[in-house]
Amino acid sequence: MDTLWKIAIRNVFRHGRRTAITCITMAVGIGIFIMYDSMIAGMDRVAIDAMVKYSASYVKVRTPAYIADERGVPLDHGIPDPSGAMAAIRKAVPSIKGAAPRTMFFGQASNYRDAEPVLCAAVDPGLDPGVFALSSSVKQGSWLAAGSTSRQVVISAVLAKDLGLKLGDAVLLSARTVYDNDNADEFTIVGLLDGGVTLQAGLYMGYGDAKAFLGDSLPVTEIDTSAPREVNLEAELAASSKAAAAMVSALPGLSAQPVGDFARDYLALRNSKSKASYMIILVILLIAAVGIVNTILLSVYSRVREIGVLRAYGMTAKDVKRLFVREGLVTGLIGSVAGLVLGAGLVAWLDSLGISLAEVAGNMDLGGLPVNEVIRLEWRPQTFVVGLVFGIVAAWLAARSPAKRAARLEPTDALRFV
Repeated sequence: MDTLWKIAIRNVFRHGRRTAITCITMAVGIGIFIMYDSMIAGMDRVAIDAMVKYSASYVKVRTPAYIADERGVPLDHGIPDPSGAMAAIRKAVPSIKGAAPRTMFFGQASNYRDAEPVLCAAVDPGLDPGVFALSSSVKQGSWLAAGSTSRQVVISAVLAKDLGLKLGDAVLLSARTVYDNDNADEFTIVGLLDGGVTLQAGLYMGYGDAKAFLGDSLPVTEIDTSAPREVNLEAELAASSKAAAAMVSALPGLSAQPVGDFARDYLALRNSKSKASYMIILVILLIAAVGIVNTILLSVYSRVREIGVLRAYGMTAKDVKRLFVREGLVTGLIGSVAGLVLGAGLVAWLDSLGISLAEVAGNMDLGGLPVNEVIRLEWRPQTFVVGLVFGIVAAWLAARSPAKRAARLEPTDALRFV
């Protein structure tokens, strides 16, 4: 370590009170930035996890023709060999832990007085829980029985409320069949799904009942998959995209869409929120920069005679400038490291507690976020790097102006200063 660094470090600690105030300001700003960014990332993870668990799945496989007309949920663009496709998926992506078929169709649900359009899903009751979390989200009753053909359905709590239905009631469902004619039948409600989650459909039935209702040739229109949860959202999205690419290679003629495709709009909004978090740290670091300027200016004025002595002993104006810039850098480094420690502590504390969306939001609309979930803050190493670099750069920029002023002092004037 050269002499200038030694003098700079000594001077920073010599003016401990001023340094402490500046460092505390920086630490609080960087710590809040890290906590806020981790909390936003945690909310994003909850939203994406909800898509994986209740609607989009990890990777969704369908035919290109079906995707082109997916708003109409057609029944004439099914997957040719669903069982073979699921076997190929598992072989192509060994990390896949679950694969299940589904068939989406539109229906009209009625309580014999009022009717409401509803998106329905035919599912395999045995395989579906290996991909989606619906079976564990039944708040009343039970999930569909595997292999049942006793006209059972599970519906969302929202649909039940709209139609005034309850567990055990009969619901009249009408829909267009694979033979392009209309059919209607009565089904018994055996389960009500939690109203706090965003579902792919409002009504679910087993394939046995669905084929009896819509036709024996009812196709499988999509295969949904699940995989182990990744350590953070970025890794989840990257792994899902990689898995989708592998599935496309293994399944000629089919398309595989990762969860990121279904979350594209949400992720665009997420990028806007990230920019807002950077504005927060910018404002706070500007305040801290003013403190650094003030600290170093006061140091310059209180050490004018000392500067004169250093110049008289041969220190150049550039050396004086470097000295005060380094004092600013040391102050910025201390404040930034303290901010990282504070931020890590806040993230660890809030992550251990968990933030209940239901308690925070109350009756507010969270734009699709599942209100029954608990936010766990995400550890984002890049945020710590940004906080450290921002703090040091802000300190360096703030120290340059007073350092230039100190360098302009003439040795003779400095030595006569009283």
